[in-house]
Amino acid sequence: MNYNLIEQKLILFGLLLLMASGLQAQDTIRPNTIIGKVLFLDHYSPQEGSLSSFENFSNGFEIGYLRNINKYFNAVIPLKVGIIKLPGESDNRRYVGVDFVGQFQYNTDNSRIIPYGLLGLGGVSEDFDKLSFQVPIGAGLHVRMGKYAFLNFQAEYRFALDVEDRDNLQYGIGLMFMLGEDDEELLPPPLEIPVVDTDQDGIEDSKDGCPEIAGLAAFNGCPDSDSDGIADDKDLCPDLYGPRATNGCPDSDGDGIADSTDECPNEFGTKEDNGCPAKDTDNDGVIDREDECPNMKGTLNGCPDSDGDGIKDSDDECPNAKGEGRFNGCPDTDGDGIPDLRDKCPNSAAPNSPTGCPELKKEDKAVLDYALQAVQFETGKSILKEDSKIVLDQVIGVLQRYPDFRLEIIGHTDNVGSEINNLKLSQRRAQACYDYLLSRGISSNVMNSGGFGESNPIAPNDTKSGRSINRRVEFILAPR
Repeated sequence: MNYNLIEQKLILFGLLLLMASGLQAQDTIRPNTIIGKVLFLDHYSPQEGSLSSFENFSNGFEIGYLRNINKYFNAVIPLKVGIIKLPGESDNRRYVGVDFVGQFQYNTDNSRIIPYGLLGLGGVSEDFDKLSFQVPIGAGLHVRMGKYAFLNFQAEYRFALDVEDRDNLQYGIGLMFMLGEDDEELLPPPLEIPVVDTDQDGIEDSKDGCPEIAGLAAFNGCPDSDSDGIADDKDLCPDLYGPRATNGCPDSDGDGIADSTDECPNEFGTKEDNGCPAKDTDNDGVIDREDECPNMKGTLNGCPDSDGDGIKDSDDECPNAKGEGRFNGCPDTDGDGIPDLRDKCPNSAAPNSPTGCPELKKEDKAVLDYALQAVQFETGKSILKEDSKIVLDQVIGVLQRYPDFRLEIIGHTDNVGSEINNLKLSQRRAQACYDYLLSRGISSNVMNSGGFGESNPIAPNDTKSGRSINRRVEFILAPR
């Protein structure tokens, strides 16, 4: 390798940095800084191609001088000494070096954290054997600890210019102190910039919100033509006096709605009613815009609810009977899950019946079947025998257990005698049963009577037993 050429470049680079460091700092009162850092040296990672463990690091110390050229650039000359560990060698080596480095930083006024990148050239000697050259490239942070003190963190990768030398990594942490005394004479005199006030309102253009229109200082140089306290550029009606609530437009009734959009500009109203007073057409205490039935007086969101079940009449299938929502407002008196409107037996629970009516129990049907023959009359007459009344009392008990059923009482005769007389006899006998039940408190609304004479025999009339069977009164119990 041509060491003369490298040494010439090193000397030239150092001279340039020294010349730069002699320039007057433009925006720093104390441009000179001393640096002290502890170093952590890593020669393993670049050689092995991966980050090495901390146990392969060695240590060193750095002391340096920093010259601030301007807010974006520093020139640094660090002197480094330490011990290095090399892969494959058991003995450590002594290390000494000096660098010429430029720091390119991002700095704003009174920055607490200043990041920077670095690039430089350095001379290094191991065990004072020979001088080799390296190019450090890296990044760091200056963290302000006080007005003139910083904490410094830095990491750099050092490229060896001689192939026989080794690339390496260096990490450092330390302190920086700015030296000297404040000297105002070091600061350049401020530039005098002529004040420009285009509209001649006494407010320079750089601070004037309306630089070409004369205005008031209270409005950053903008005018207020109608003197309503709102600058014209924010006033929707700049030539008409108006309150701030309506962005400077008139509001005659003071309801917070500008006259231009107020349908009732002289009556205090609401925004929801376009500036007009809230209306209640049906006088039910619910204003029209909240009234679901504005033309019908009601208590349920303004709608009528005649039965007070919480379902308005228009949605209530049973508006005059208090019911449940699941039945569209209809009641379910017997609680069988079938609303009364569709329940043929609303007072008799029958949850599994499509009609809502229960089936006759076997024992109740047996009573009615027994009464078919057991109810007897005096021969040829419609007078009940006393034993028949006991049977009819049993029929009453059955009827009372089915409040939604109607009892049909049907009389029948044999064919002895004339047909017309038999018809009348069957009707009188059915009526006799009807009258007895009526006398025992059964309502006429739940029963009816009639006769078919000899027209519906259930046995042959040519025998005595057959004629006895045909002389009968049927008790038919069925839903109304």
